[in-house]
Amino acid sequence: SAEGLLKPEKASMLRNEAKRILKLGTSTNPLSKDEWKRLSELLDKDDLTYDEAIELRDLARKIIKEYGEYPEAWKLHIYASIMVGLAMLKKGKEKERQ
Repeated sequence: SAEGLLKPEKASMLRNEAKRILKLGTSTNPLSKDEWKRLSELLDKDDLTYDEAIELRDLARKIIKEYGEYPEAWKLHIYASIMVGLAMLKKGKEKERQ
């Protein structure tokens, strides 16, 4: 939404769908408590740096390996991939300005 690609309410809905994966954090999982906490922190941010977006996608990939049967896992991965694309776009625009 910060880039004007999505309306704020649509961006919020996508983020909330991606956050549904956090409910799986209470069961046996491939992520540590610190990784679940970091995932939550990254999902709470409106704007991610490129490195943060890559970190989010890496966490999403770990979740896919364990919870690939859950739609929320794939929604998280889709959201993370979109955030990587937006961060790359932002990074490219910043280079153009220099």
